[in-house]
Amino acid sequence: MNIKNTLFLSIFFLFSNLSFSQAELNQNKEKISNAFTEFFKMDRENIHLHTNKTTYLSTDEIWFKGYILEKKSRKPYVATSNVYITLIDGTGEKIKTHLFYAENSVFDGSIKLDENTQTGTYYLQVYTNYMNNFMEDESSIYEINIINPTDGKMPANTNSKNFSVVNTEFFPESTVFLEGTSNTVGIKITDCNGNGISIKDGEIKDAQGITVTNFTTNELGYGKFDILQTKNEVYKAVFLIETKSIEKALPLPTANGITFSVNNYTFENKTTLKVKTNANSLNEYKNSPLTLVIQQNDNTSFVDFSFKENAPEQLLVIPGTDFSEGINTLYLIDKNAKKIAERIIFKPSKTNAAIDLKILKKQNDSIFISGKSALAMGSISVSVLPNDSKSLSDQKNIYTSFLFDNQLNDKAPKGNYFLSNFSKRKHYELDTYLICQKSKYSWQAMMSAPPQKKFDFDNGLTFKGTINKPLEDKKSFKVQLSSIAAGLNEFSEINDKNEFYFKNILVSDSATVHFSLLDKKERKSEIKLFAQILNNNRPFIKPFKVAKTECPTEINNSTDDTNYSFPKIANTVRLDSITIAGKVKKTPLANERRHNNSMSKGYKITEADSSRDLLQFIAANGYDVSIQGTSVIIIGRRATSFLGTRSPAIYIDDAPVMDFSQLLGYSLNSVDEIYINKNGYGGGMDAANGIIRVYSKKGTGGARKIKINSQSFTVKNGFQNNKNYINPKYTSYSDEGFKNFGNIHWEPYVESDENGLFTFAIPNYYQKTVKIVIEGIGTNGDLISEIKTIAVP
Repeated sequence: MNIKNTLFLSIFFLFSNLSFSQAELNQNKEKISNAFTEFFKMDRENIHLHTNKTTYLSTDEIWFKGYILEKKSRKPYVATSNVYITLIDGTGEKIKTHLFYAENSVFDGSIKLDENTQTGTYYLQVYTNYMNNFMEDESSIYEINIINPTDGKMPANTNSKNFSVVNTEFFPESTVFLEGTSNTVGIKITDCNGNGISIKDGEIKDAQGITVTNFTTNELGYGKFDILQTKNEVYKAVFLIETKSIEKALPLPTANGITFSVNNYTFENKTTLKVKTNANSLNEYKNSPLTLVIQQNDNTSFVDFSFKENAPEQLLVIPGTDFSEGINTLYLIDKNAKKIAERIIFKPSKTNAAIDLKILKKQNDSIFISGKSALAMGSISVSVLPNDSKSLSDQKNIYTSFLFDNQLNDKAPKGNYFLSNFSKRKHYELDTYLICQKSKYSWQAMMSAPPQKKFDFDNGLTFKGTINKPLEDKKSFKVQLSSIAAGLNEFSEINDKNEFYFKNILVSDSATVHFSLLDKKERKSEIKLFAQILNNNRPFIKPFKVAKTECPTEINNSTDDTNYSFPKIANTVRLDSITIAGKVKKTPLANERRHNNSMSKGYKITEADSSRDLLQFIAANGYDVSIQGTSVIIIGRRATSFLGTRSPAIYIDDAPVMDFSQLLGYSLNSVDEIYINKNGYGGGMDAANGIIRVYSKKGTGGARKIKINSQSFTVKNGFQNNKNYINPKYTSYSDEGFKNFGNIHWEPYVESDENGLFTFAIPNYYQKTVKIVIEGIGTNGDLISEIKTIAVP
């Protein structure tokens, strides 16, 4: 073979190998992209809970607002409706679970505490049934303290440093601690409660006791250091806690592998990455294709490179456009898509300007406040507390929930430490913290185990029933589900098994609904059935793990200290109304003792009323009545329920009226008494818009005129009914108890306009300064979270 042919074949094989290698890389990239797309194909809900404070008395009510985002889009997620909140004690025992209705990506509500609740640490876990589809825990956890003023105890102060146990952990950058090259190592030093310990003069010593480098840690306990030309020996960290010397050995370096260091905080819109190997590994990896995978959810980008002869380091400069805003995970993989190393970094997003608050005016007993935020057309929640309140600790805010906790394996530090007044220095500290963190999503799982849909995406409640009598022609019948109070009038067919289903039903807990059997001509016949709700008690299947403390149990058994005075609440009885009248002899009411009628206003119908009909009477006594053809609509003049209509519950001789059209032409001539309870006291959830009870004169057959063949069903574990926030009736707004644990106001729904302007009002409790906690989200996913102190003139 001549030289010309030999040269031709050499070039041919060289380009063939390069083409084959590039083809393999492209196949790997396509495989990885497809795997990530499949893994994150299903929507993942992330929920943040803004509570009105973090420490409660056992006589308190926990008030909150929930914000829902979809993980991939990071936009408000309007599809979610069924949200569960479980109250869990310090041992992990579930105390109670409530179901809340979310609409347009938000929800609000409250949880009433049992006055006998013991002092201690508790948790609120927020989840949906759909979250059970994922191997990762997508629920949200919020730690709160509850104090029972009568048990003589206070929660242990876990925020104060306790050096009885000191924990030291090491985190090699990219998870690889490699001998024969330089290594960056993150360090975390905490006390027995997990509080960070700040170290100013730490040393790293080699096996001979020689100091090779120094380190410091910040107030959260995080720091990092470099070891140049790492040897195969045991290094140790040495530092002082007060006067005690602490030593902790590092793990042994590994003999083979690749490590890398990242810097994305020095240069704007540019990330530098130094990839390093040692002499032992260079022969294995030289000229072999390697890929850096940059991943956030289903977003990926790739950087290809390889080690050259005698060059164990590679410097990569990556443009900022290759990263998504927020948490990004970097995976270094070989040509077989095997993970070699990984690292988490944070790409900053735009920083929202601080919220500006000012007092507009005082009027009567209210203070009106205006605000300017970065949220155009945003949904905002506001908590107002005394300035020196002990009820508010460094709570997890909306930034922590949606930027860190939904991506990291461990929960981020509370509060807004990293993002408040964000700067290059803060970015450096955040990057140091992220060296010590892992992604919630493992490479192996994303590449091989996409989630399978096994749990439903609940939207409302599903009723299932079985009719307990034979029906010859099932197609000739249907079942009606109705409730005037809940605004329900739904119909279902009957299947071959005598079963019927109603889906996507919104109804409050403890409400009563009615089932009726209708034939082809809409006539109701007697019905006997068994009914149940299929999806009102969805457990979260992943075990709840309480963070263990290594500290000795500390409970302050004294409440005599004025620092722990509690607010005093007046013992009051709420009266519906007080009527003062002259001494006029009234005709006694015969049905006043029936069905809480004593809480209603009773009317004895006289001959003077006989020319009127029932609808006219109802319209004259506080309700709006409209007639459209044969349809009758009756609504109260104030909204009191978050579900259903504003219609009252109406009974004729204690039989529920499910169709108001049956009241057309109903003359008062046959009526003996009418009771109107506008507040619905004593009537449960069904009576949120009031109760009207009509009793017929004896012998008129009034009740039989509208008798309805139906079977009632009381909803258990339905949606919690929303309530307006009501402050306890404090006896004093100036004593230490109120300043420590009192509430001033909670406003879950404040809306900003297109310019980010909003207003709200708080009661005037004559405080010189107040603390205001504001959180919110915009329609585009922008977030705000800030604690402001303002002076009250």
